[in-house]
Amino acid sequence: MEEFVATPSVGLNRRVLVVDDEAEIRLFFKDFLSDCQVCTAADGSEVAPLLASFRPHLVITDLRMPRQGGLAVIELVKAHDPAIEVLMITGYGRIEEAVEAMKLGASDFIPKPFEVEQMHLAIEKCFERVKLRQQNTALQEANRELQRLTELKEKFLRMTSHELRGPLTILQGYCDLLAVMADSPDDVREARVAMQAAISNLTTIVQNLTLLMTTTTDHLPISCQPFDVAALVRTTLEEIKVHARHRQHQYHLAGPEHLPAVGDALRVTQVLRELLFNAVKFTPDHGNIHVRLTSDEPYFTIEIEDNGIGMAAHEVAVAFESFYEVASSQYHSTSRTNFKGGGLGIGLTLVRDVVTAYGGRVSIVSEPGKGTTVTVRFPRDKTPVADLNLNQTGETT
Repeated sequence: MEEFVATPSVGLNRRVLVVDDEAEIRLFFKDFLSDCQVCTAADGSEVAPLLASFRPHLVITDLRMPRQGGLAVIELVKAHDPAIEVLMITGYGRIEEAVEAMKLGASDFIPKPFEVEQMHLAIEKCFERVKLRQQNTALQEANRELQRLTELKEKFLRMTSHELRGPLTILQGYCDLLAVMADSPDDVREARVAMQAAISNLTTIVQNLTLLMTTTTDHLPISCQPFDVAALVRTTLEEIKVHARHRQHQYHLAGPEHLPAVGDALRVTQVLRELLFNAVKFTPDHGNIHVRLTSDEPYFTIEIEDNGIGMAAHEVAVAFESFYEVASSQYHSTSRTNFKGGGLGIGLTLVRDVVTAYGGRVSIVSEPGKGTTVTVRFPRDKTPVADLNLNQTGETT
């Protein structure tokens, strides 16, 4: 077996394997295919390992060789990859062998001695087919991506319509009731509470959509002001308790009484609220939600652990994608606090984008049926850092 010869970069996209027991023929093709990357073998028995290591686009093989002939080479090549082109050359060919070669998948059967122009045209036809197949594959991949984006857009529009229609229906209904119940203070008070909750829900949806658009079109601004992380965590947790009191969860908070930091209290609150609402939604009634705050200079870490339904590994891998939801959108049920309640599917995307812009990191550890732990780490003293990317393990670094 001879080593392949790499030619200038113009030919690196064309790889040709020449299989012939005549050294002069192998040398000819090395010179003739100067714009290609060429590998040669002296017998068909040497072809198998080269198919995997060299990955040829075209195989030019002699028909008759001492140990393994060209027909066996064609079968081997086509079994490995049907897309590889094969040219058969021979000085002793018969019409029956030519027919058999074509049946096995050879692109052409060229007798020796061949004309250089004839060989050039045959090779160019082979590479034209290779190019067309590559273009077709690229178009298929582009079409699949377009279909995925179209489905994502349709899902987004469907859920957005559902999310916005619910609060607006409540507002409209109670506004109509106020018109006929204005003489009852209790009814008016109850209506106002319900309307305020709906307005708050609608405002959160609009804010999250605005934040998502900001993170995808421009750099997310992070302010730098002194704040107490411990006080922020306590306040946010109390807010969640009020919203989710009907779920009767047990909340456990551990951490220092005070933890001074310099950064963006609003962004940290946004992250904490999204993670706590997620824990509430995917933890059955009477479940446990733990919030732990720790500090290891120069970072502070917030860990939220629940004993809810958890996620499988493939769900963790895509949890930060925009508009992803565990439940099917066909059974979408709007709620920030009800068990398995639906939303726009952008909560964890916003968490990722905020944490990334902040210069921190977020990770998820989850197991179906046992719960989920989300850990976020922020700099205690915010300073500019390079943009971070979400890797395949569900962690930004």
